[in-house]
Amino acid sequence: ESLSQTVCTLCLTQKSASDYNNFDREFLSEKPKLSYSDKNLIESMDQSAFAGFSFINPKFEQILEK
Repeated sequence: ESLSQTVCTLCLTQKSASDYNNFDREFLSEKPKLSYSDKNLIESMDQSAFAGFSFINPKFEQILEK
């Protein structure tokens, strides 16, 4: 048996876009928290690492201003 066959037998298939069965219940019960973003740190980072990303949060500018 190949490694790919072994790995695939461990993978659970997702039944729908809202199927969260692969996540631990304890993790799912935690309240989400937004992390603080440092505008200076973000501006100092090489943004080319994000080239090709198809989503940009429409509230990104507002988040940075906080």
